[in-house]
Amino acid sequence: MLAAILMKTLLTITFTFLAIFCFGQIRENNDALYGLTIAYKPAVISVLADTGVISTSVNNGNISKMTYTSMMPGQYKIQISGHGQLRTIRDSIVVKNGQNLVLNFTFGGPCLYDHPADYIPTCPKKHTDSIISIVYGLVVTRGDSLIKDRKNLKIKYAGCVTTGCDPQFYCKEHDIEF
Repeated sequence: MLAAILMKTLLTITFTFLAIFCFGQIRENNDALYGLTIAYKPAVISVLADTGVISTSVNNGNISKMTYTSMMPGQYKIQISGHGQLRTIRDSIVVKNGQNLVLNFTFGGPCLYDHPADYIPTCPKKHTDSIISIVYGLVVTRGDSLIKDRKNLKIKYAGCVTTGCDPQFYCKEHDIEF
């Protein structure tokens, strides 16, 4: 009698372990993973297909992973561009049916807006006049006293939220932050 109970217990334990190993396996993630090393920040990252641009986003180095869902199966390209930098294209990224495209970013370089202490602000259009500083923070005014005409601006107010890699200067002539 004791042998029968012991045999049933061993069979139950064995069957339980077999069930766990057969049916309890964790499915491997089958996303399309792609690692990118970007030499500067901020970077404009665009996902391209044969039909055009699928998505575009700006990464200031504060995002290390982006996931694109509901993508059609196919071959995609990633375009990386930045102010004053050469455009780089990474191609042959294959997304299969049911996969998400997951981009993992590593930034290997400085912020494009970091300037040395003795830097003379120069517009990307190659002139040094009509340049003003950009100030970040909460702007408190009395009524509607902000200047609407950008030619009369002395300082450009840029808001409260910063990323650590934000433009420091503004060209009034060309409406460019750098």
